[in-house]
Amino acid sequence: MTNTNHDDLMASRYGKKPVRNSRLKISIAAAVLLAVFLAWAAWVTIFAPPTVKASVAGYEVVDSSHTTIRFDVARPAGKDAVCAARVLDKAYSVVGYREILIDAGAADNKVFSVSVNTTQEGVTGLVDNCWLK
Repeated sequence: MTNTNHDDLMASRYGKKPVRNSRLKISIAAAVLLAVFLAWAAWVTIFAPPTVKASVAGYEVVDSSHTTIRFDVARPAGKDAVCAARVLDKAYSVVGYREILIDAGAADNKVFSVSVNTTQEGVTGLVDNCWLK
């Protein structure tokens, strides 16, 4: 008995189609899913919104009511940005907060300095959230 006869016998007895058709359907479905995924990945990469990132260059606790934070900002050219500066105490509680406008005309690769008023003495200064205005 050959394999083809066996498939025909199984199909006539149980009403099943040969396995080759289901493999073809699975292959086509996988190819379609791959194409959709690649199109989505290209769309997200090409049309992603511009982002703003800040990195802290240093901070200085001036006294119990002031902390100075120095940071630089990477942003798209010609765009205004806003960055949130926070000062934390020993318990990681926010004891000072200030939003800083980074003007579109500000030079790139410039280190910005901001003084943040605090409710009690801080131990660290952060700039961890920036967005386009």
